[in-house]
Amino acid sequence: MKRVMKSPKIVFALLCLILINFVQYSSTTYSSSTAMDPNPPTNHPWPMFHGNPRHTGLSPYGENIDKPVLKWKFKTDGEIYSSPAIGSDGTIYVGSNDGYLYAINPDGTLKWKFETDDEVCSSPAIGSDGTIYVCSSKIVFPSPYRDYLYAINPDGTLKWKFETDDDMAEFSSPAIGSDGTIYVGSIDGYLYAINPDGTLKWKFETGYRGTWTSTSPAIGSDGTVYYVGSKDFLYAINSDGTLKWKFSIYYTEYSSPAIDSDGTIYVGSNDGYLYAIGKSRGKTPDVNASCIILVIALVILLKRVKTKN
Repeated sequence: MKRVMKSPKIVFALLCLILINFVQYSSTTYSSSTAMDPNPPTNHPWPMFHGNPRHTGLSPYGENIDKPVLKWKFKTDGEIYSSPAIGSDGTIYVGSNDGYLYAINPDGTLKWKFETDDEVCSSPAIGSDGTIYVCSSKIVFPSPYRDYLYAINPDGTLKWKFETDDDMAEFSSPAIGSDGTIYVGSIDGYLYAINPDGTLKWKFETGYRGTWTSTSPAIGSDGTVYYVGSKDFLYAINSDGTLKWKFSIYYTEYSSPAIDSDGTIYVGSNDGYLYAIGKSRGKTPDVNASCIILVIALVILLKRVKTKN
């Protein structure tokens, strides 16, 4: 009789164990992405292409301008394809097809200009120490191009320059990780990771040599680097240069990935689609072995209770 009286308590305990085990398993396997700050802390108002390493284009600044007026305009000697970056002191950095990277004061006057080897179509990025990174290419025979990533000091002097194996994508803009690593794409088919001192950290093959691609890498809060190469894939690359995963999309020539606060990656394609790529959800997780054992034990116990009654 006492064993029968204790059975409801045992049944309740087993049910609780099953529920706890199932919830823990589900949350471990299918938990949603950790929310990421869309505007990582920085002392630069707009330090790189699309504002931050995740290319969200979001800024905590900006006034509601009802009646816009021209404050000033600055003339370079070439077309400007480069997007500006803004330093902590208000200096605006922008490249020009005349071969110079320009540093312009907030009042529109020239602070300095740095001569590169050729056109500067890439958008500059600013490191936490104020170093400016930008790409440029140069025609050198017999090789069609010789391309460099430049590191320029805040006073406009050269810190170092890094030469790729072949052609750096002149439109690929650098992105800077939290540890100072600079990531940039290249027409030679590789994504380059370059240390703050200008040495190669690693390079990852993402396409075919000579295939035109002008995309720029984006960096997630966990350090994952997202880049679209010329093999029709969006690549997710770990910070150590190993492949995390790749997702097949149509060839993308210009569109660079952007990362949302929930971890979704958005990227456009030459097929006319905008792709939204995220973690798989909606699949019912498999029940693990411990859950099955607990259920079997519960069934046996209930049968015994029914028999005794």
